[in-house]
Amino acid sequence: MKKLNSNQKGIALMIVLWVLVLLMALATEFAFSMKMEVNTTRNYKEDTESYYLAKAGLNLALAELLKTARFHSIHDEYGWITGNPAPVPATENVTEETEEGVQEFDIVNRTDIELEHGTITYTIRDENGKIAINTASKDTLNKLLEYSGVKDKLDRSIISDSILDWIDKNKNHRINGAEDDYYQTLRPPYYAKNGKLETLSELLKVRGITDEIFYGSQEEDGEYKGIAQFLTVYNFPSVNPNTAGEEVLQILFPPEQVAEILGNRSAKGYHSNSLSTFYRVTSTGKVQGSRTEHTLEAVLEKTGSGKNTKMVTHYWNDNVFDL
Repeated sequence: MKKLNSNQKGIALMIVLWVLVLLMALATEFAFSMKMEVNTTRNYKEDTESYYLAKAGLNLALAELLKTARFHSIHDEYGWITGNPAPVPATENVTEETEEGVQEFDIVNRTDIELEHGTITYTIRDENGKIAINTASKDTLNKLLEYSGVKDKLDRSIISDSILDWIDKNKNHRINGAEDDYYQTLRPPYYAKNGKLETLSELLKVRGITDEIFYGSQEEDGEYKGIAQFLTVYNFPSVNPNTAGEEVLQILFPPEQVAEILGNRSAKGYHSNSLSTFYRVTSTGKVQGSRTEHTLEAVLEKTGSGKNTKMVTHYWNDNVFDL
């Protein structure tokens, strides 16, 4: 009987130990779950805060863009600038002045703007400083392709004709172009759009355009510079010489005019009283004491003037990655 009682005590001890192990496992799992819940809630709260900080940055950009302006330009030091329409009294704000003391434009800080428990950083980029792909001529496309690294003249002609065929509404292809009869031979087959490009990535479907020609070579000193960075799908009457990059200027203007434009921009920040209408705004909100940040991007068009001025949203990305 003593041996039997000893066995029973041993079994009871094992049961108790297993129950303790089970309780410890349950407690550990519960604690881990609670920690995950707390982290998830905190991350959601901080992401929401950073999202609205980013929206605040977008509204700051809107306030700049809605301002009555004499010109829009990209300054080497201050970035996007808006020319004041008339002389204004000197203020405590840092301003750029001409020799006559006339305030040409305000200098706006767009980096690490403090708001409540976070900061805002936003940028304004000009779509009017790019080549409008939907209205570009064959000559302009050929110059762009040559500059971007397409050396063979026939290859340039094939691509430019194919782009124009892709955009036009008819099904008749140009000498070196392509329509349905070409695209239907591909695997998988598809049809030419015969309409305006809505996104630049559609160009990857056009005959002759490769990833390298579109994006540029992966190597820093590669063969291709990429055409996407110089193009926009938005239509406007003419390129703004104040905001166009040197590459775009060299494609669209003769050398002596390019030198004049760049010289004026370097000397006074702008070349002419040219205004833009399409703007790409990127805004990032960051929460203090956290790695959480949220980035928004929008393409806006300014229409009308005076009291009738409106901003039309053409593109909106609520959560931008890998800028």
